[in-house]
Amino acid sequence: MAELNVIGLHHQYYNGIDYMKKDGKTMATSIVASGRYANIVESSDVLIYSGHGGNPRVIINQPQDQKLERGNLALKNSMEAKTPVRVIRGFKFSKSSNKLTSTSCKNTRYVYDGLYYVHDFWQERGRFDKLVFMFYMKRILGQPKLAWPKQLMCEKNIMFKG
Repeated sequence: MAELNVIGLHHQYYNGIDYMKKDGKTMATSIVASGRYANIVESSDVLIYSGHGGNPRVIINQPQDQKLERGNLALKNSMEAKTPVRVIRGFKFSKSSNKLTSTSCKNTRYVYDGLYYVHDFWQERGRFDKLVFMFYMKRILGQPKLAWPKQLMCEKNIMFKG
């Protein structure tokens, strides 16, 4: 994700939610759906994004309930203020063949997917039986369509419903 920082799309090196202060409120600027959390792709225009925190696959620790703070709070505030959020998707490629693969994913390539609005959020029990925030995000109409096939979703934590 360092490349995203260099080009100015996403300023966090490890966190999937980037945010900044605007008029005293924390607002989301971008998210990266990289496969480390259980995101759900309902269609090419709808993403259900799993919030930040509590995932032992990211930080070696005991699983915890997610809190409405930092990036999660920023996404909630962006929903309330109706501010767009950049979405970047990470796709795994086989290093040796430079082709998409569902096994031995070694390289991640990032694709800018466009601007989305957060339409809703809720909490539910996640994979580790802890509370996780889920954010229903919809791509803003009028943007150029991106043609990415189901095969791009090779990370086992990303579910494609479509």
